[in-house]
Amino acid sequence: MFPLLALPAALLAFLGFLSLPREPGPALRFQRLAHLFSGAVAAVAVVVFLLREGVPGIIEGGTRAAGGRAVSRLREIVFAEDAARRQASFDADGDGIGAALLIGELSAEIGMRGEARLNPPLLEGYPKSESTSAGRAIEIGGFWFMVCVPSAGGLTSEPGLAFDEELAERRFVAYAWPSGRAPGLKRAYFIDEHERIMSAPSGEQLRSGADHPPRCDDALSPATRSDWVAWRGKKPRATLPGG
Repeated sequence: MFPLLALPAALLAFLGFLSLPREPGPALRFQRLAHLFSGAVAAVAVVVFLLREGVPGIIEGGTRAAGGRAVSRLREIVFAEDAARRQASFDADGDGIGAALLIGELSAEIGMRGEARLNPPLLEGYPKSESTSAGRAIEIGGFWFMVCVPSAGGLTSEPGLAFDEELAERRFVAYAWPSGRAPGLKRAYFIDEHERIMSAPSGEQLRSGADHPPRCDDALSPATRSDWVAWRGKKPRATLPGG
């Protein structure tokens, strides 16, 4: 009836059995049988507790931890973009403010806008990017990660396109979504240049895997932005660093 009480009940039944006083034979036998019955019921309740509460709780805790690591990785990307902005890593108009970079440019896998590579990279130790349905992304720890910057047609994560470098000085978004290879991950995550963090549901064919990623405007488009909610009440910052 109350599986949450199973563990203390089992312990008390065991301690009660050990502390039985010396009684005449029939009385002691009855008390032992009563304690054995109590212990058996408590043991069944422990199994019920593990199935209902324990194992799901462990899985949920692991899922929350994985989501927290994905958000930490997104924030690491934001800090790298902040550094690129402050030090004007790629400054097309020479105004001293750097434009946002794609994830492969931040890790120095490719050159900035097809030109020189970052040296040293602002994201170190990252794997090479791979192609997904939404563009180039990297896979780490059960999640895909993608950075989108402004282009002539909106936002893109594909290198080699015509970028809006002026808008890229103050705009970018990044996503993390389950790769589909790690079980139990059911949330995708979003962050922007103001460190606004949101999350949305992920399913078998929704923000999951290389074939069903979020679009660059997934958290911004009127059609899908209602799916996204603020992550743990995190408030965005009011200003951008570096000018």
